[in-house]
Amino acid sequence: MNTSSTGRLAGKVAVITGGSRGIGRALALGFAKEGAAVFFCYVGAAQAAAEVAAEIEAAGGRAGCMRADVVNRAEVRALFAATVEKFGRIDILINNAGINQRCFFEELTDEDWDRVLGVNLKGPFIASQEVFPYMKRQGGGRIVNISSVAGQYHGPKTVHYAVSKAGLNSLTKVVARYGAPHNIIVNAVAPGLIRTDQTADEFDSPAGKAVIDLTLLKKPGQTGDVLAACLLLCSEEQSYITGQVISVSGGAYLG
Repeated sequence: MNTSSTGRLAGKVAVITGGSRGIGRALALGFAKEGAAVFFCYVGAAQAAAEVAAEIEAAGGRAGCMRADVVNRAEVRALFAATVEKFGRIDILINNAGINQRCFFEELTDEDWDRVLGVNLKGPFIASQEVFPYMKRQGGGRIVNISSVAGQYHGPKTVHYAVSKAGLNSLTKVVARYGAPHNIIVNAVAPGLIRTDQTADEFDSPAGKAVIDLTLLKKPGQTGDVLAACLLLCSEEQSYITGQVISVSGGAYLG
């Protein structure tokens, strides 16, 4: 990975929640490669987080990370304060941290519901609310919520997850309304079946291949597909897309 002082995000500072693994890791590395200073948080993957930060810095980029639970407002405030202390500003917020749990509607407990809705919906609400003052003082910013195609096709085996992502899509549009007068552009990217180190085995199984066949393109996506959408939304290449949910799913919810 070669970082760039003339990349699409050169001079920008990005905060990414859940940046140590999977899509979050790809976003952290990809944003750094395009010239952004990247500060990200993690919860339980301290070693993986340190490795991501080290990889960015070894390539000549700027990175920082800290443990922060997105449902804890005080920890989110500390995350943003640490970012500003290290890099001076916050231009981009990627609300990526999320959790999933498979179970049917009648099996769900209150604890299951609260945990998934907390991380996937309350977390982005808190982070967006807390980052607003920084972006307003700077004259603008970009927020991207990592949603899911599950919020569009309402998957039966992930009830609370699907509801949390549908709610995140709605939150995206609401926050875009509040951000518009301050040049804060807010969008969501909704991945479908994305191959990561955590999903590869599942996708390669017979059951996984059957699910992939339900997409129009008959193949899983790559983390780079999600990265490409986020880069477009966060770069200066566009300044007129806001309040939108961009599906990166191979046409899954149309199948």
